[in-house]
Amino acid sequence: MVFGRVLVAVACALVLTAQSTAAAPSQDDYRPATTTTRYEAGSLTGVVHAPRTLVGMLPMVFHFRGSDVYAQELARQGFVVVLVDDRFSLDRHRELWRGVVAGTGPLAERFGRFAGHLAVAEP
Repeated sequence: MVFGRVLVAVACALVLTAQSTAAAPSQDDYRPATTTTRYEAGSLTGVVHAPRTLVGMLPMVFHFRGSDVYAQELARQGFVVVLVDDRFSLDRHRELWRGVVAGTGPLAERFGRFAGHLAVAEP
């Protein structure tokens, strides 16, 4: 009886420690998770695509009527992409995001986690 229990324990240990035969995804297939958020600030509306995990300084891209698919791909590569509906409001959107970086303005509370990770370029 004891021998049977030992044999079962050894068999379980072998199964649990055996290398998996399932195909593991390649490193080239790795795609970091992204997040998509819509915002409104007065008459300005935008859609933000960003990596879910913010590490280091991230480049920020503002785009007029860009594609969500393309923006998500850029976010997977570590960009923060803001899609806007009105090309003439790009400078106003940049100002909103400068406020986020400074911890001020209408978007600061909602997007405060971005504060230490963005450098909003001058136009």
